[in-house]
Amino acid sequence: MSKGKNNKEPVTKKEAPVASKFPLNDLREHSQELFGVKPEVIDGAFFRVKESQITKDAAQKLIQDFLKREVK
Repeated sequence: MSKGKNNKEPVTKKEAPVASKFPLNDLREHSQELFGVKPEVIDGAFFRVKESQITKDAAQKLIQDFLKREVK
């Protein structure tokens, strides 16, 4: 028995693509091109990060949060 146009196959949910993670050192090395900041800013933003790899979106958020911090 073949399926006709009126027979619908079950719809499967497509999973969202997983963002690639990059080594922190690589992001630091290319900080100017990727984020427009010096490597020293990356050092401060990633100071408490325990992971050895991170997505570019997460890195961007950490950098922005770091730059918005009030200096004490």
